[in-house]
Amino acid sequence: MPAAAPWSESALWLNARVLALGAMWRPPGCRGPALSACWALYTGWMLFTQLSFLVAQARALWHFWGDVGKVTHDVCLMVTVVLGLIKFGVFSLRKDDFFRIVRQIDSARSEQSRSDDAEIASILRASYRSARNVTLYMTLLGGSSPAVWAVTPALMRKLRVGPPERELPATAWYSGRDTDSPRYELLCVLQLFSMQYSFFAAIGLDLFFVSIIIHIAAQLQVLGVRLRGIGKLGHKQSSSLSNSPILLRDVEDGFYNEKSLWMEFCSCIQQHHSIIELVKEVESLLNIIILLQFLGATVVICVTLFQSSTNTSNFMTLLKLQAYLMVIIYEIFIYCWYADDILYQVNSFTSGIYFTVRLQDLDASQVLQGIREWDAVVEDKRGGGEPDTSSRLSAAAAGKFYYISRATFVRLISASYSYYALLNQMNDK
Repeated sequence: MPAAAPWSESALWLNARVLALGAMWRPPGCRGPALSACWALYTGWMLFTQLSFLVAQARALWHFWGDVGKVTHDVCLMVTVVLGLIKFGVFSLRKDDFFRIVRQIDSARSEQSRSDDAEIASILRASYRSARNVTLYMTLLGGSSPAVWAVTPALMRKLRVGPPERELPATAWYSGRDTDSPRYELLCVLQLFSMQYSFFAAIGLDLFFVSIIIHIAAQLQVLGVRLRGIGKLGHKQSSSLSNSPILLRDVEDGFYNEKSLWMEFCSCIQQHHSIIELVKEVESLLNIIILLQFLGATVVICVTLFQSSTNTSNFMTLLKLQAYLMVIIYEIFIYCWYADDILYQVNSFTSGIYFTVRLQDLDASQVLQGIREWDAVVEDKRGGGEPDTSSRLSAAAAGKFYYISRATFVRLISASYSYYALLNQMNDK
């Protein structure tokens, strides 16, 4: 029987609840035949809203072909639905792997929280707040947008600032009687649920992935603190001995010596390899998802900018496109912003290693030999082979093509604008 999903005791408890609303993260208490059947029905309803929305959007491409505004709007929403279904499928198929990653993060945080080191405690609190806040604020903001979209058409008609004919909240084509009552009202409610679950599948999972990245960066930061602590202790420049329970016990017993430093350094090497394995597993799970997200974002940004500059007659459509554009940009921004922290911590970690190997109590050749010996142990457990030293310092990547960083975000926006400019020039001709 598979282990229960992480829930209240996890540092990612808020992400778990957001995904539970989207029928993707089954609560541990949802057991038994009756509750299992209810959960299966809820998941089926969620998939029905997404698939019916996707089919209606595909039909709308054919029906509204020639109407640049509607086609553009339709394509933009289709990108989100398709990406959401892809993310949902990957998460469902690899759910046990994601749960194991969450448990590994929680286990590391639990062990480190028992340390009396104030800097480590501050890092853990900061990473928890960062992951919680980015999830909470985006859920409150983005989660309420489908309701705003649902009431916008009726509100615009009442204020006489939109088209007089009835329009569904999102561009779609279900049948030739979409605007007849009561079909129109039922389709508006269906689209409300469709857009709501699309948010959970697309953006809710993005927030979960970004929260994992935040906690991985925090683990690298904790490792850097431990390494700097070893260097300070070796040079006797610090009065704080709480970075390591091993060192603290040895000092109290009067056995503070080279062996204690060596044991702590080996512990850091072990933690480093654990982080490497964690990053590599996360990267293997997410690199295709992030690549598709970036490609989809490039298309949406380019098309939306083009539509905004060529069609300003329909204020309601223009407003929706701009709001959607902001959400797409924010999605890729949080990936780039927080993944860049991993690269930054890698550089800080490297500096920590250089500081540590300068210890007078440790011979640099012994340190390097220790790293090679630990690599050999790890590779032996994997089944042999030469250690992959190039992967010792890793980072999040998109489709193995490039590392994700804040510079990547700037390049992506620049590329989208270049495609928009080219499209605009072609349209002028």
